[in-house]
Amino acid sequence: MPASALSAAIFFPGMLNPSRLKGIHTAIKSGMLAAETLFEAHKKNDFSPSSLAEYQKRYDASWIHAELYKSRNFHAGFEGGLLSGLINSSLQILTGGRGFFNRRPHKADHEMMLRRDEYLAKYGREPGVKTVKLDNRYTFDKVTDVYKSGTKHEEHQPSHLVIADYDICNRRCTEEYGNPCQYFCPADVYNMVDDESGSGKKKLQLTPSNCVHCKTCDIKDPSQNIHWVVPEGGGGPSYPNM
Repeated sequence: MPASALSAAIFFPGMLNPSRLKGIHTAIKSGMLAAETLFEAHKKNDFSPSSLAEYQKRYDASWIHAELYKSRNFHAGFEGGLLSGLINSSLQILTGGRGFFNRRPHKADHEMMLRRDEYLAKYGREPGVKTVKLDNRYTFDKVTDVYKSGTKHEEHQPSHLVIADYDICNRRCTEEYGNPCQYFCPADVYNMVDDESGSGKKKLQLTPSNCVHCKTCDIKDPSQNIHWVVPEGGGGPSYPNM
């Protein structure tokens, strides 16, 4: 079977139900639907787009579609802030997922990141300035939080955080956005350190063994230059203890 056919068959949208913070059950079912589609295509030896389009029909007729359609506006409803989001999500419960809009248009999270000059104009301060004093009693630094999460990775395995182009991180993102990855990452995975070449500039340094697999970097990176992939050995945080 052509690789392109397999890719076409399994390239379906995210299966997370944001209102329930669950998605494993829908992801498993969507994989089953993809497998059924591929099995039928294999029997007919037909991996054409029209044949693989049967996946969409199976999805539309399944309980996945019915469940996810009810939460279609949940995430977008919070774009206007917490209060409007809470009101909208309450209405969604009463209106079968509709809320204020039948299908609210929204942008991807990475498209909503502000450039450095826009940020300074809006907030009047540098990105990443700490406004909370960390006392390690009620508020903790990131490394302490990583320790408490029980995160474990094999130290010498290939990084599961793949940077497509380091030049974008070290140059363009520095100038345009101020490297927000070092601030929105909750696990201190991304840090800008002095370049040992003596150029006086900073370069990105990764500590992937700290990663708690929240995928914030993959979602929020304004250049979409960071890609999270499954780590070797299934490492990560101890979820039952978090």
